[in-house]
Amino acid sequence: MTLCASALLPGTPMREVEDRAAAGEHCAIAALRDSAENGSLRAMNYLGFLYWQGMGTRLDRDSALFFLRCASDAGDPKASANLGHLLLIGAPALQADTTAALRLLDYAAAHHSPSAIRELADYFAVYPGDSASAGAIKKVADAYSHGHILRYDYKKSIEYYDRAAALGDTTAQRIIDELLQIFPDALSR
Repeated sequence: MTLCASALLPGTPMREVEDRAAAGEHCAIAALRDSAENGSLRAMNYLGFLYWQGMGTRLDRDSALFFLRCASDAGDPKASANLGHLLLIGAPALQADTTAALRLLDYAAAHHSPSAIRELADYFAVYPGDSASAGAIKKVADAYSHGHILRYDYKKSIEYYDRAAALGDTTAQRIIDELLQIFPDALSR
């Protein structure tokens, strides 16, 4: 641990360290690097963000992807959502990989990542025929059904449950059967 980082980190809330790093404070960036080297997934994800944006540090897409991949591989849902987003759009210095992106977003959505659920909803709205993951489609249906993360919309929830059910998701099949008893005209099959 560097002297600068050790003087900043103890007792300093992580949010403050992140804010100071984004403002370009070298001690805060060093503290984040030390935390990342010590296994902090939050620090890895945030360093990835800083390097990707060039906030508080130089623009360094390779370092950004390194930190995001490390955090995502270690199971961090936020990093998985961030990396999934970048892979989905084919951001600069990164070739689009829809399959990997949807897998990462599905993982993040399963861990209640609002940004991943919104990203999946946007993707499946544009590409309704994509059947990459029944589970991912069901997560979007759940979000519309509960009005949590996505605005409540029973018609969209039924549409997405139906899509997930058609792909073999047994929970979605049960839910769609129940919903169609309540809303028999909700789908034009």
